[in-house]
Amino acid sequence: MIFNRLFCNRGILFQNFRQHGWLGILFLLTLLFSLPLYIATERRGGITQHITSLFEANGETHILFAITFPVAMGIFLFRYMQSGAPSDLFHGLPLKRKHLLTVNLLSGFGMILIPIWLTTAITGWVWAAQDRMAFIFDGSEIWMWGLSMSIYSLFMFMLTVAVGMCIGQSVLQGLTVYAILLLPVVFWFIFTLHLQHYLFGYPYGDMSSYAEKISLVLRMASISRFPVVDGELIIYAALAVLFIPLAYVLYAKRKVESATQAITFTLVKPIFRFGLMFTLVLIGGAYFTVIAPPGSAGWTIFGYILGGIVGYIVAEMIIRKTWLIWNVRLLPKLALYGLLSALILYVPVADWNGYAARVPEVNDVKSIKLGGDRYTYVNGVNQRMDDHPFYSDNPEFVGAVLALHQKIIDSDLPLLDPVNPDDDYDESVYISYKLNNGKVMKRKYQIPETEFRQELMALKQLEDYKKVAYDTYKLDEDILSIGIRSTISSYRKIYIGSPDQVREFKELLKQDILDQTYEEQRSPWQSFAYAELNQESHSKDPYQPREMWNYEIKPSYDRVIGWLKENKLYDQLLVTADEIASAQFVKQEIDSPGNPQWVFAQPEYIDGSLGSSKQVATKNKKMISDLLERQRSGERTEKATVYQIKLNAIRGENIYMMLKEEDLTEEMKAILSEK
Repeated sequence: MIFNRLFCNRGILFQNFRQHGWLGILFLLTLLFSLPLYIATERRGGITQHITSLFEANGETHILFAITFPVAMGIFLFRYMQSGAPSDLFHGLPLKRKHLLTVNLLSGFGMILIPIWLTTAITGWVWAAQDRMAFIFDGSEIWMWGLSMSIYSLFMFMLTVAVGMCIGQSVLQGLTVYAILLLPVVFWFIFTLHLQHYLFGYPYGDMSSYAEKISLVLRMASISRFPVVDGELIIYAALAVLFIPLAYVLYAKRKVESATQAITFTLVKPIFRFGLMFTLVLIGGAYFTVIAPPGSAGWTIFGYILGGIVGYIVAEMIIRKTWLIWNVRLLPKLALYGLLSALILYVPVADWNGYAARVPEVNDVKSIKLGGDRYTYVNGVNQRMDDHPFYSDNPEFVGAVLALHQKIIDSDLPLLDPVNPDDDYDESVYISYKLNNGKVMKRKYQIPETEFRQELMALKQLEDYKKVAYDTYKLDEDILSIGIRSTISSYRKIYIGSPDQVREFKELLKQDILDQTYEEQRSPWQSFAYAELNQESHSKDPYQPREMWNYEIKPSYDRVIGWLKENKLYDQLLVTADEIASAQFVKQEIDSPGNPQWVFAQPEYIDGSLGSSKQVATKNKKMISDLLERQRSGERTEKATVYQIKLNAIRGENIYMMLKEEDLTEEMKAILSEK
């Protein structure tokens, strides 16, 4: 009886639902339109899609509602705390604060959970009543959706309530909630840029795939691709439960007169001040890192300082609610916060912590993998692949990697600009060590190939390297069929469906890949063709009917090319000079110091230059035949002389290619010099 009269006061409950119930009704309508109505009316030309989570069906919209409506409910239900007159009125009622908080929390829980579970029930009815829908899923996925949405929404609501205890203005309360959600992402991305800029070997590329999982705001973009996992729900549920007693403790200590103040607790003010300041320190440093000219390291430091000053001033203005913030204590406080920010930036990248110079001892290494994490698309979601097969404990391979790593450390290479990397640093090395103590040590480097050629050659000619770099493990699996397409003409393609031929081709291709020399791996010439291996699909998604893997067929793959000739398939991929009417050349000068650019065959460049006096044409069959045998791959450069070439076919599609000046034969140089 006491609980119903005090903790569950009917008058306040009815008042909450009369005044703010429209939020719950709108929440219900949006959920109904975004899920049961969507799956009931979605048509995909009669094609059904098996999904393992209801978030794969318009899931971005579901999360958007889960991170907006509960926040609005938390702000409106506790609006009385942020306004002077309502605060005096409510706190003058014959109810204790714990009674007020309980009844408002119950109002919020009802306005959140009732719409979600009504939507869940209606979705179940649609699932049972519809004979044929575009999405096929199990009944358990419906309950999982309801549970997930409940946890996400309650987390957002309780976070808003807890923040509201420390903030005395409703607008600032809402902004702070989303700032807290985005803060880990800011730290993750921008602090990662800082570490990449100043910490030699930091494996920056491995982190971005995890960033979207640490914020519900970014989760909105990834929910349809990455399924909701139990661990994620447990964390959000635990945080939502933790915020409940925290809200009671903070509310008991909050002063009534703190309404309309930016920060209600003195202890929170330095946290807010430093949090906002350090966030702008990171943003300022990242911004000036991006816009700075190459090699201008001072701009980043200037960005840190400017961001810190602006952040501190803005924080003081918000706290004091005025721009008149100057006093004698302003500069000492700014210096103190600036020193703390500098230490946080400096300590992780300091030389004395040993991170940059650390190379594990051979006896401490269990196995090694080269390359980052890999993902595969299964049943509508991206899943991280098991990387165990990519690790090797071969002593020769381990020794080659350690030798390369030690040479990189000893060479004392300068730190690269993460935004404007040096074009000469053309070799990427990503090392993952599994150590005997159970830890994984990762390092990533961008190095110049010319300086490390001996170590790279010793490593890349090993079979353990080639198996992972060229995915030869897939050639040991069952393959349904193989499609081969010419590199220079997409119309030239063949299909291999015979099990015997598929098996022979796989074996020869694997041998050619594993027999590659270091020079063949670095060849600048385009491949002769591409082989597409089609596997049986393990997915229920009709839009992914099979798994496909592509492999190059390089001109140096003698076994494969010989097999194609023996089986009379080679000529079907070959374009001969008799099929080409003429060849046209257009000279292209690349001269952009400090701004390297990718150069590749550009049809629009040569077609747009056909009326130019620089254009040279020839019908010489010998020259055309030479062109068909040499096509350079694209490359990134600051300065080069290249020729964009168009081969005009007698019938069918024209062929576009590119050669550098040093690739030209004497005959080509002769006709080009005449022009």
